Amino acid sequence: MQEWWKRYGQFITDEDKAILTLVRDFTENEIMPVRKELDEDENRAIINHIMQGLVKLGMQKRVFPEKMGGLGIRSAITFCTIHEEMSRGDSGIAMVSVIPSWVFSPAIQVRNEFILQTLGAPFCRDEYHGACMGLTEPEGGCNVEAVDPNVRQIGTTARLEGDEWVITGTKRWPSEAGVADVYLIVCTTDPEHQSDEGIALIYVPAGTPGLSFGKPENKMGMRYTDINADIYLDEVRVPKEYRVADSGEDYRLLRNILSWGRLVSAPNALGNAQAVFESVVDYTGHRFYAGKQVREHSLQAGIIADMAIGIESARAYYLMVASMFDDRKLYGEHSSDFLLAKASAAKIYATDVTIKVCNMAMELMGSYGYSKDFQVEKYLRDSKIIQLWAGGSNAGRIDVARGYYPISEA
Repeated sequence: MQEWWKRYGQFITDEDKAILTLVRDFTENEIMPVRKELDEDENRAIINHIMQGLVKLGMQKRVFPEKMGGLGIRSAITFCTIHEEMSRGDSGIAMVSVIPSWVFSPAIQVRNEFILQTLGAPFCRDEYHGACMGLTEPEGGCNVEAVDPNVRQIGTTARLEGDEWVITGTKRWPSEAGVADVYLIVCTTDPEHQSDEGIALIYVPAGTPGLSFGKPENKMGMRYTDINADIYLDEVRVPKEYRVADSGEDYRLLRNILSWGRLVSAPNALGNAQAVFESVVDYTGHRFYAGKQVREHSLQAGIIADMAIGIESARAYYLMVASMFDDRKLYGEHSSDFLLAKASAAKIYATDVTIKVCNMAMELMGSYGYSKDFQVEKYLRDSKIIQLWAGGSNAGRIDVARGYYPISEA
């Protein structure tokens, strides 16, 4: 097998390679040996140990400004390649580790020092802290993300009473609900018209009166690494300073988060595909028929080649899009239709490739493919979840089309 870092080609720098080496070594030594146990780690003892180890690597504070003690990582390429290396071990772990970056990126972008110092500072310390973003809702699902106000349906409302925001509503499927320390809630101050100006991003600390949670969802994958549960907000009151920005600006910031979420989902999935590919190459190298290794026969070699082609092309695509994210002068804001389209395409292609790679791996490995001892079935279960989140592939394809011409969601 070639040197692992060559898969990222000319996109990564020597500094990236140094960071990726640390993350890769941690993944190899701390995550991959316990992959099977993570699905049974209901009390999260193993998971919390891993997350604390990632804190020591600086992963919790990766995007926070250096003046706060963070790493100040701004490169989408660096961010995405870290995510892929971590996802080789477990995409749920990788997902949870990236949430603080999503939750606090709006405050970082608008330089909201009050929020960063009041709520973000603990994430730059040496103890593990969880974050959660409440977006999807029971009635409209991913319609919260809709560009068209006629389609958008945000039931969680925020009204200003004196110096406090009062929030009422329900969020469904948020990651780390009930275990996080800080929640970023997508609300509307304009429930009748669902206008862009009415969208508000408001932080809610854990333990705030009126904040409660449902039972964790019983899922096919990422069972305990990525906890999903309903969030209930019953007249939750927080200081008015806990809103990220103001009318119109919060909508732009939300679009940024959505665009980043689509992009980062691509390496999140491909980490699974890469791990499965490595398992298959190893497995078929230790199995024989007709006097040759299984992987030496032309039929099996052709299947393995197709797996490699899919992985390499999907990786090249997400790296290209990440390079666009890194050049705002040329490609514009991450919230634009153009970059949301590119990020959505990267997610769709990477998740489709990963599901296909997992299926081909099972064909090559037979019964061992669906045996829990060989992990392929785990990566397949986890990858399907990635394909479905953030609106799923069908909604994502609408955003891809919108990058080329106007399109209505109604």
